[in-house]
This record gives sequence, structure tokens and C-alpha cells, in this order.
Amino acid sequence: MTKKGNNSFREWNEKWKEIGYLKDANLKPYNKDVGLYRLKLDNRVVYIGRATELNNGGIRKRLSDYRRDNDSARNYKSGRKINNNIDNIIADILVVGNTEEAISITISLEDKFIKHYNPLWNQ
Repeated sequence: MTKKGNNSFREWNEKWKEIGYLKDANLKPYNKDVGLYRLKLDNRVVYIGRATELNNGGIRKRLSDYRRDNDSARNYKSGRKINNNIDNIIADILVVGNTEEAISITISLEDKFIKHYNPLWNQ
């Protein structure tokens, strides 16, 4: 594993970056990155998700799905809640990288962050 893969949970938790309100956050820089996203409503983490499509838009595509007119991201209860509250949700991202290894790390981190934050919409 690379050094990134060896980071502790605490070290990963310090790497979250706020990108603003989900409805209009600039997602273009994250087109080739995989990682996690953390959605907050009223300063409370309500959802933790992952973006692992390395060759299909990465974090940009995954978060953009919630903003689209079609309902592809709203086939799940959490997706509907996110879309219904999109004007008030603040998004943080945790860029893990842009490699196959980053996908594996992202998948392993997702469960740890869900357990840590216990977000209401992940239940």
C-alpha cells in the first residue's frame, strides 16, 4: 500500500474539504478523483457516501447526480432526502486519489466514517 493507504482514521478525518452548498458547488476539479462525500444539514452530518467510478467522472459525477433533473439519484430514500434538501445541504469531500488502490481505500473508509458519524440518512 502507498503511504496514503496507511493513513490512520484520524489522519483521514482531518482531510475533509468543504466545497459549499451541494446545489451549486464547483465539482469540476474532482472529475478524476475518487473518495467520500459528507453531507451536512443544520451543521449535522446526515449522509456519508462514496464515489468510486474512476473513469466515469469520479466525485464530480456522483455529486452531480443529486442535482440532475432526472431521478437517477432518487431511487433510494436517502437520494430523495438529499434532493429535497439540496438548497440547504453543505458538502464536504475527502479525495482519496485517482487509482485503483484509491477505490479500495475509499470502500474501506466509507464504513468507518458511517460508524463514526452515524448519519441519519445512512440508516
